[in-house]
Amino acid sequence: MILEARIGFIIVFLLVWSIIGLIPWTVAAIASRGRGSLLLLPIVILTAIVAGTVVPITGAKGLTGFWISLITALIGAIIAATAGAALVRRLHASQPISSKPAVRPEHRADPPPNDELSPKP
Repeated sequence: MILEARIGFIIVFLLVWSIIGLIPWTVAAIASRGRGSLLLLPIVILTAIVAGTVVPITGAKGLTGFWISLITALIGAIIAATAGAALVRRLHASQPISSKPAVRPEHRADPPPNDELSPKP
């Protein structure tokens, strides 16, 4: 096999592992309502690629090795997304929400009367 074909196969494998990593990241982003999800994206994708790469390095080859690497990439991405979402949730809970106290409705100023809001001829 020529060098260009080998590089093409490697690129395809990296893309497939990256797409597999997007699935757990999407679930974690929805579960955390988007808090910290953008920072978590490269970590989850990199974890999926590393987990998928471990299988061929250990010697599994052929179609069986490919399917095992997909499953390994998915498991690695699930672990990274879960750990990252838990870490973001813990960091978000430790920070104060706001430094200003909430204004209660009874302390608000009265709204202007309606005749002041209407345009005058």
